[in-house]
Amino acid sequence: MRRKLLLLLLALGITGLLGSAAHAAVTPADAKYAQAAGQATDNFSKVIGDWGDVYQAAPDKATSPEFKQWMKKAAAADASVKAALAVFAKIKVSPGYKNSDVTLRKFIKAYGAATDLYAPAIKKNDKKLVQKANDALVKAAALFTSWGNEFAADSAALAK
Repeated sequence: MRRKLLLLLLALGITGLLGSAAHAAVTPADAKYAQAAGQATDNFSKVIGDWGDVYQAAPDKATSPEFKQWMKKAAAADASVKAALAVFAKIKVSPGYKNSDVTLRKFIKAYGAATDLYAPAIKKNDKKLVQKANDALVKAAALFTSWGNEFAADSAALAK
């Protein structure tokens, strides 16, 4: 689980790329989209990193007193991720980012589904469910990376 979360954090390293690309937009709508995407990415990167820290610290025994405290932290971390994804979902597509926006919407859905899988898997202490959650998270992280690459390509096209 830790290895896959580290892969997730590496995938989130595109934040700098998005921030620099946000200034390449040529229309006001494109500029607004790019700025909102950059801010949402910065926030999401922090939130998903914190979420990963919480899940990596999960107690081994679901019957321990520490587990109940951890579940509260996990619920708060899950809520933070949902809130960060909601910020992405509110971004209105602009003409210059129509191509990458399709992947953005897929990434939002995939991350929401992946984070929903984790708490129940940990609570049940079910290795198969944890693996399923890990696999979903890796796919979501791949979509996030793909979106970042597509966003950069849209930005480059707008700069021409």
